[in-house]
Amino acid sequence: MLTADRAVETLVEKFAVTCSNEYSLKTDRSSEIIDYVLGTTDKFPDMMGNSSHYVYQTIDLLMKLAKKDNGDIFYRAGAIVIYLESNYSKRNSWRTDAFTVCMGNDSEAYGLSGKSKSADRMDGLLSRLEKIKQFAGENEILTELKSKLKRAQWLFDSKKADSQGDYRDVINALMLLQLYSRLSDTASHLAEVQSSVQSLPVLFQHVMANDADKLRDELHTLIEPLVVSNIQGKHNGSSQELKDEFLKEKRSQLIAELYPNTSFSSKEQCSNTVFHQTMVLVSGALLYLINISGGKQRFLDTNSEIGHVLLHTVHQLHEIYPLEVRRYLLSMDPRAKSPNDLLAGLVPLDEPYQLVEMLRDELNSYTVSWNMLHSAIANRPEQAIRAYEIIKPPFLKLCIQKFMEDQGLTLPNAEGSLEQAVFNALRHPLDGGRQGLAIARYLSGENTLEEYWEDPNSRGLFNQLNRDKKRVHNLISISFLPLDSEAMRRFAILTTHPDWTLDIISDMYNSYAFSGEQLLQRYGQDPEVQREKLLTSLISLNGMTDYRYKSMPHDEYRRIIQQNLDYALKQYKKLPTDTRILILEITFEQRDELSKKILAEAIRAGLQDSSKKANGVALAEFNRIPDQDLYTLIYLSEKKVAIKEMALTAIRSLENSKELYGELLKKEKSDDWKSLIQILLDTADLSPEYAHAALADQADAKKLSRLSWLSLKDLPSLIRIEDNQPLDERIKQYALVQSLDHTSGPNERLNELRDYVSEASLARFASELLQVWIQEGAPAKEKWVMYVSALFGDIHIVNILAPQIKEWTENSRGAIAADAVKVLAYLKDPSALMAIDKIKRGVKNRQVKGAAEEALQLAADNLGLTSEQLEDRLVTTLGFDEKGTMQLSYGERSFLVKVNGDLQVVVLNEETGKSVKSLPAPAQKDDPELAAQSKARFTQLKKDLKSMVNIQAQRLEESLSKQRLWSADEWKALFVQNVIMQKFAVGLIWGTYEDGALISTFRYMEDGTFNSVDEDEVDLPSDAQVGLIHPLELDQATLEGWTTQLEDYEIKQPFEQLNREIHQPEDEDKTKNEYDHLPESDFSPTAFPKALEKYGWIKGPAQDGGWYHEFYKEYGDLVAELQFSGTSITYYEGLDDITLESLHFFKPNNKQYYYYGDNKSIALGNVPGRVFSETIYDILRATGR
Repeated sequence: MLTADRAVETLVEKFAVTCSNEYSLKTDRSSEIIDYVLGTTDKFPDMMGNSSHYVYQTIDLLMKLAKKDNGDIFYRAGAIVIYLESNYSKRNSWRTDAFTVCMGNDSEAYGLSGKSKSADRMDGLLSRLEKIKQFAGENEILTELKSKLKRAQWLFDSKKADSQGDYRDVINALMLLQLYSRLSDTASHLAEVQSSVQSLPVLFQHVMANDADKLRDELHTLIEPLVVSNIQGKHNGSSQELKDEFLKEKRSQLIAELYPNTSFSSKEQCSNTVFHQTMVLVSGALLYLINISGGKQRFLDTNSEIGHVLLHTVHQLHEIYPLEVRRYLLSMDPRAKSPNDLLAGLVPLDEPYQLVEMLRDELNSYTVSWNMLHSAIANRPEQAIRAYEIIKPPFLKLCIQKFMEDQGLTLPNAEGSLEQAVFNALRHPLDGGRQGLAIARYLSGENTLEEYWEDPNSRGLFNQLNRDKKRVHNLISISFLPLDSEAMRRFAILTTHPDWTLDIISDMYNSYAFSGEQLLQRYGQDPEVQREKLLTSLISLNGMTDYRYKSMPHDEYRRIIQQNLDYALKQYKKLPTDTRILILEITFEQRDELSKKILAEAIRAGLQDSSKKANGVALAEFNRIPDQDLYTLIYLSEKKVAIKEMALTAIRSLENSKELYGELLKKEKSDDWKSLIQILLDTADLSPEYAHAALADQADAKKLSRLSWLSLKDLPSLIRIEDNQPLDERIKQYALVQSLDHTSGPNERLNELRDYVSEASLARFASELLQVWIQEGAPAKEKWVMYVSALFGDIHIVNILAPQIKEWTENSRGAIAADAVKVLAYLKDPSALMAIDKIKRGVKNRQVKGAAEEALQLAADNLGLTSEQLEDRLVTTLGFDEKGTMQLSYGERSFLVKVNGDLQVVVLNEETGKSVKSLPAPAQKDDPELAAQSKARFTQLKKDLKSMVNIQAQRLEESLSKQRLWSADEWKALFVQNVIMQKFAVGLIWGTYEDGALISTFRYMEDGTFNSVDEDEVDLPSDAQVGLIHPLELDQATLEGWTTQLEDYEIKQPFEQLNREIHQPEDEDKTKNEYDHLPESDFSPTAFPKALEKYGWIKGPAQDGGWYHEFYKEYGDLVAELQFSGTSITYYEGLDDITLESLHFFKPNNKQYYYYGDNKSIALGNVPGRVFSETIYDILRATGR
């Protein structure tokens, strides 16, 4: 039996059961499989080969086994799966087959970015193949080889240049053939090898034979059609993108060098099939050599003759087909950030082809990264100038000219003004097409608007169903027109003429250069421009939920609404939900400058809105400050009963309510409203109790029917403050009816009840009401119950909702759980905020976690604090006194419990001064109940302290990472007055800062004083800004001084501070916008994200299928973005490992939605040292480095 640890044996047992079940459920063969895999026997399990269509779980377990064992146990298990897998199973290209698993990760072909970990890749793979032969047999290898050669043949035979196939099939086949040829030297084996080699194209036969002379001759013949004749235009990207004279000179030189007796004929066309197949063979052969060498650099270092021959041919083809050669060589690196880095050493890099490719690819993408294009031009203007000289398409030339003008750079030899360049692009047959020509004729004044619009083909320019890229390019070209030009004025007229104004405006935001705000300001008063149509489209745009519509920058959108608020409110009901909410927010922000009429109109619109969020925004503004003019205006202008009643009720809170009711009574014509106003007038001088009872009698029947699930009599009585007697049942009914429409916040007007109802009875009423609702299944349509409970409730509401939120979250009721979190924020008790903070840190559900973060931010805003300051205030002392002690009683005996310097709870023997880790067992004389309570309290204290220490250590380390600063008073409140946080303060080195720069350093001592590095006592200035120092900020002497002081006092830091790793960009990287030294291994799709989140990173937005590809960390006004290969938001078995791709830093244009924006990266040398160092440190820690 093979030696295996228990973990491997357990995995083998699981593998055996799964393998047996996936093979057949009728017979259990797991014991046979276990015996064979563990080497107890060499007898292969009695199973039929090539018969299992579904071995998914078996292969997943085989992959796990590969991580635990790389010896015979693994290969025996692999041999079973290789033997069982059917051809049907192997054809599923989306999953890994057993043969590939056994060959290991290094067996898979890679592109120019790939690199083998082993110095001799092929020797390592050969040893694996020998193991497969030993246990699965040579026939399985031969079957796999023939299968790979068959797949590769498809690519050789492919006739379409746009279906390059997967080069991995070709390279994997050639690599396996090369390995197979080394497996044995028997005659039969050599015959199989020879047969397989002869099935390959001749070029590959010479490569496999390492015959440089024959390869040279074959290449000379092979590329002749490509050199001496032309490729059909639409398939020849180089001839489309680059000037004819530029390529013609290079071709003439190449023909003279290679085929002196042949002349170029422009009439003779080389077919696309011949071109494609030639490029597949040449680039495939080169990529094969790179793979067997273990990577591009090792291939170049090898300096083989056969490699020289292939490289020379690639150089020659690159002269006349540069863009095609680059495309074929990079075909296995589709997401390469810097193609030139990958191509270095393989092709010349003296021409700006990478910039041309970037322009072409970005301008053809769905969302253009304009900042990236601007940066590329600004960073290398000489390349932009050269690109302008050699490229052909007027549209690309226009973009370069525009970008350079934006940067204030001079473009020598520009072919006319920017406006002329726009018309050149529009009129060009290939760039502008018929629609470009038509719009150019209109914009230039050659055709009238009517002539332009009567042609259906012309209107296709504004039809979003038209997927032709020329359409978007034409619109981008138009956006580059000078704002004051006559052409742009004519375009403004055009945008408001048809019924497609919104579509046109939306499409124009494909371009960074377009501004609807500027168009409106410049031409809104033009008599030929329909201003209202243009304005309506601009105001509607960002609220459109249809994915077809582009959004404008948020700041521009807000300005348009602010400048046209009257019009926006008039159009309110016609606008999308998000736009309506934004209009309300902007209106209420400007309340002091607006008339009461506009403010009332906005509140009414929001209260009538079907959106609960809009309703909540309007309600909050209505309840903000008592305002008689506002209430009166709303009552007189409103028709909706509930809103009129709300206005009348609000007037009750005013001192002159009787006067106002009298005036309204005179104006009112409706008998029903007169009756209600009379009741309010008659009770105006009385306690609100009488008005509330009377109003309950007037309650709408429909509203009362909504309370049918409740028994008013069974709810606790509300008690009058004055005589401690139960109030009329109608008061309960009033409170409930007035709460029905408040589903996003409590009805603050109900605070009137506090004038005559006791707080205790209100709390009992609220608690019981909430419990009844929960017992009824917590129906979402009656969630108003939570808000009225929060209005009148106390800590009991926290105790009810906190565990309920956890239960709802775990039972797929995330929405109601998220609402409940927000409800907690309305409770005034600090324990509610502490519960929310606990939910934020403990719940994984994104909706509930997001609600907790939002609730804490709302609470912080209401208190005028930042979220970090609020979290500071939520730090508890766990009941310990200022000395860090607590008494726990057993009755006759009591014990002193304290927090020690290691932040652990211990029991102190007051007689001996020694401490022990637990309370003693109760003695016979002790009170058993008190002893049990004390032991339970002690156990809970240890749990709470451990949790608190973890949370606060994490918070403090994040404060170090992000350079959070406290005022001196804030710092003392948190780290001096809280005995537990004192323990943290003593073990850390602090600094005082001014404008973010370190001024001095100090340490807080256990006796309450402050020490310098020289152990002198120092004062903490009252106006100081205090923060945790970073070792980057210290000179060597100071760093060593603090390290020595902590060692002398035998203090262990709660996390690495002085010994923290430091990372700085290398000199050659400081001008780069992207960090390209990320770890290259594969990482767990669960452990890596979890670790990054622990260090304060957040996941990027989920895309199709719930996959995300980015992580972000915010450092004030700077954001770090880490891009990786991507993984699922939701874990499932078999998730692929992830690889890291790029890291860059940017200042977000929009702090709230920066992950959707086109943010301009900043040079690594301009990133603050602490930010750069901490970012790299986080990533390395998350990868386990």
